[in-house]
Amino acid sequence: MLNAQEGNLVPNPSFEEYLTCPQSTGELQIQVIDWFSWQESPDFFHVCNNDGLGTAGVPDNALGNQLPVHGDGYAGLFTFVDPFPNGREYITAELLEPLTTGEDYYLMFYVSPHDGGSIEDRLCYSNNIGLRFFKNPPYQTTPPSNIFTPDNFAHLNSTQIIDNTEEWLLLEGWFTADDDYNWIGIGNFFDDVNTQTLQDNENGLCWCHFFIDNVCVATDPNECDYLLSIAKETQMENIIVYPNPASSILNIGGYRGMVDLSIFSMDGQLVLSKNQVSSSNSVNIETLPKGVYMVSISNDHLKSEHVIIKQ
Repeated sequence: MLNAQEGNLVPNPSFEEYLTCPQSTGELQIQVIDWFSWQESPDFFHVCNNDGLGTAGVPDNALGNQLPVHGDGYAGLFTFVDPFPNGREYITAELLEPLTTGEDYYLMFYVSPHDGGSIEDRLCYSNNIGLRFFKNPPYQTTPPSNIFTPDNFAHLNSTQIIDNTEEWLLLEGWFTADDDYNWIGIGNFFDDVNTQTLQDNENGLCWCHFFIDNVCVATDPNECDYLLSIAKETQMENIIVYPNPASSILNIGGYRGMVDLSIFSMDGQLVLSKNQVSSSNSVNIETLPKGVYMVSISNDHLKSEHVIIKQ
């Protein structure tokens, strides 16, 4: 379980602490400790749901497929929902301590657009996924309801449409506090007129949704390094090599992005190598003699090794 280390002002920064397993989408406010909703019903996805309906599971859920950056869960929210004017979801939390006016803060969080799932016929992507600070905000979805509506301002914001569903994207930046803000919010803080979308379906509908993980606010970026390094390590921990034993085709899965692959005989001789392998690629090992081999998979940061049997 990830806890906020000293220096990260965001509580429960990767949504690992929760009350009970979510039974469906839309349960962030009632399950995730320290996080709340300011409009509609943002999502909480966790591996514990995989044994049930799987609608709030990980990596497969009602909105698509994505592995966590780290741990067993992540959050999700809508940034644009046609035909509902300014339809949004916001996830918010009270900081562990207020910002200090005049202090510089490093901000970061990971995002990944959904890839369809049960709403594939409305698949769409947007810009304006961002982070914003608030001071003693009055917004809430619980009675008496006072939801936040977009007003075209954020302290950290992606002006580009994000449509890469394969990888988690790190959004980061610096902010000089102009007030002693004590809350953080994540979502689309811009209205429909000022939001760009990219439709990826033939039905004329547009629902934009993002998965969210690993949020950090600190005066020193080093205080967020534990989230960054964990993300890199987890990408390698999730890698699977199959089938094993294999006779002709070897598949590499369980990760996002590109890796380099090398296969060694048990006496250390390199017998096959392939660069820039994605999870959708297969490696042909039909010409290798029968025996036991070591498969080394690496990226710019780490290496993962697997023993396979060639039949």
